[in-house]
Amino acid sequence: MQQTILLTNQLVTGSAIAPTENNENVFIPSKVMLNKGVRVGQKVQAIVVPNMTRPDRTPWLAVSILDAAPAPQEDALAEMILDLIESDGRGTVEEIATSLNMADAKISAKLSELAASGQLVRLTCFDFPEEDA
Repeated sequence: MQQTILLTNQLVTGSAIAPTENNENVFIPSKVMLNKGVRVGQKVQAIVVPNMTRPDRTPWLAVSILDAAPAPQEDALAEMILDLIESDGRGTVEEIATSLNMADAKISAKLSELAASGQLVRLTCFDFPEEDA
């Protein structure tokens, strides 16, 4: 079945997740993503089949991308995030979302895109409370 999907999240592996027009998740393997050279932010026509591996998480699996709209050239959100990180030196999803008055999920998706494209380096840090001596 052919579906229009918007690539919204790309994993470190190169695979991606996208919603259909009916808001059902589609898993796009990295091989399919790389074959067409598409990236987050693009709207594409894809051939999808029922996902037999993880139907509880993503009911559809993209087996081919037929047509891809060009990715937007201007990315104001990416510029705002990069400017904020450049001025502050670092930032968590929550800090950036609060500064830009946007939803955490939107910022997280954009940060994932920036990390996947090599524009950002992602570090996972844990902060443990100091014990009183």
